Amino acid sequence: MDDTAGITGDMRCDTAFGLILGDCTAEIDRQLAVFLGSEAESGPHKARVALRRLTTALDVFAPILKRKTRAAARGRAKGVFRRLGRVRDADVLLAAEADAGGRLARETAALRARTRDRLRDSKAVVFAPALLRDLNEGRLLKAGRRGLAARAEPVSGLAQGALDAAWETGLSHGADVAALGDKARHEFRKDMKSLRYTAEFFEPLWPEARWAAFHAALQDLQDALGTLNDMVVARGRGLKRATADEIAALDQAAALWRRLVAAGPFWRDGQNDPD
Repeated sequence: MDDTAGITGDMRCDTAFGLILGDCTAEIDRQLAVFLGSEAESGPHKARVALRRLTTALDVFAPILKRKTRAAARGRAKGVFRRLGRVRDADVLLAAEADAGGRLARETAALRARTRDRLRDSKAVVFAPALLRDLNEGRLLKAGRRGLAARAEPVSGLAQGALDAAWETGLSHGADVAALGDKARHEFRKDMKSLRYTAEFFEPLWPEARWAAFHAALQDLQDALGTLNDMVVARGRGLKRATADEIAALDQAAALWRRLVAAGPFWRDGQNDPD
């Protein structure tokens, strides 16, 4: 169940954070269980999405979180994320080469098995429950005078501030996605994910029509950037992908970003829909 559907603009920041953290940690638990217990190709990818959503939430709510506890949680999440990333990249390469029963398939299976063993050895499955326990036992939220005041503020202000910051980060990459190199475009892609997840956390706060249009365009942009990233991964391992496919994906990403930039941030008054 998505508890964030109950978030309202006048809700306290710490209450909203509790709802979002509960959703993030529950999804991490579910997707790690899929990866550790099955051969489903979606396991590494969905677990990484859940972990990235968590780190985004930790960044968004940094003003009310204890610095050291937040940093430790973020570092642990990124460690699991990187391990799963190696499996995800291997899956992308295997799909590109269509090597269902060959050497690459065997190497990918061995990597998946090693990663499972390392995640079990490092007790990755207890990470999410431990983070919730830190919240419930008072180790995650600030407790000083300023921290308590920030926790009691309506979450609407924090939400708009976080989205403004994420939007400005996106704009810092420039208006032309096609002009970015592979590494710069990868950073842009990560920043677009942070923008999307931040907006999704606070979905109940936004006007439905404007949110739906922005969200759809942002999802399509991420899909195009993901296709380009998979092509870069494959190319880095010596596989050539069709140039026409890459050009088409790049053109699509560039057009979508231009549309979003022209529409502007939907959460501010007087902005247009990205239609």
